[in-house]
Amino acid sequence: MNDASRQAVQTSQTVLNYLVSPVPVAADWETVGQARARFVGQQFADASHVCLLAPDGRLVGIIAIRDLFAASGETPIMAIARDAAPYCVALDADREAAASQAIHAGLSVLAVRDDDGRLFGVVPARALMTILRDEHVEDLHHMAGILNKSEAAKDALTAPPHRRAMYRLPWLLVGMTGMAMSTAMISRFETSLSAHVAVAFFIPAIVYLADSVGTQSEVVVVRGLSLTDSALLPLFFGELGTGALLGCTLGCLAFPFIWLAFSNVGLAATVAIALAVASTISTAFGFMMPWLFARLGYDAALGSGPVATVVQDSFSLLTYFVVASVLVF
Repeated sequence: MNDASRQAVQTSQTVLNYLVSPVPVAADWETVGQARARFVGQQFADASHVCLLAPDGRLVGIIAIRDLFAASGETPIMAIARDAAPYCVALDADREAAASQAIHAGLSVLAVRDDDGRLFGVVPARALMTILRDEHVEDLHHMAGILNKSEAAKDALTAPPHRRAMYRLPWLLVGMTGMAMSTAMISRFETSLSAHVAVAFFIPAIVYLADSVGTQSEVVVVRGLSLTDSALLPLFFGELGTGALLGCTLGCLAFPFIWLAFSNVGLAATVAIALAVASTISTAFGFMMPWLFARLGYDAALGSGPVATVVQDSFSLLTYFVVASVLVF
């Protein structure tokens, strides 16, 4: 991101991007009637509140327009004014912090002033609603792992279709290369598979279950990268243990059914062991790939899926055939 783009992003996160002007202003020495008379026939970007200015241009008070019209015309305008301080934010105030200030103070508008207290404009209620909505959506994206304060990741979600395809295609081409390697590996066991056809029956099951375990780990990590700064190793070993438990459970469940169905204890043991080992390995890759992509500055949500999948599948197949070579072939 170049300096101009970075500056634009920073500005979009401040209240400057939501200022409106002109707004009703009145002098602090005027009466209610004088102010009302001046407003007749004027057009304002937002007319929900009147900003009261001192002779030097400093913002000294704010009045809701409904209070202005409810007061007597002879009333000094400062007599019904509210203190300006709770309504005010600085020019460089963060938009989320400003919206939170308005919500907590029960305000429907914020006045933006410079370091000398001079009014620049107001952030109206509709802008506050827009800010809250955008921040809410962004927080949901963080929770889902879609982005981690990354404009590139946000662009990958909202860009036109041809640009989205360009973001994703390189990683899918990597996956296609891995698929070709897996096919070549299977072909090397063609003779053994011809003699033991039942071994081929379980290739989709091994690949699918191991990939599913790895994908679960991958999704957890992609989301976790947005939510935690915890040390890597405890998280890694926790996920690795989870993968081993899941793999052993799946293997133990599959073993008796395959033994009974095929009357082949070697085949049943091959599938069970392959499930346990492949699930553990897939969890490791499912964990490390998103972390590695994030460390390298790539979008983990786009790249880690295809790459992790092809690596997991290749190792699952390799594990299955190695075990089968010992127990079946």
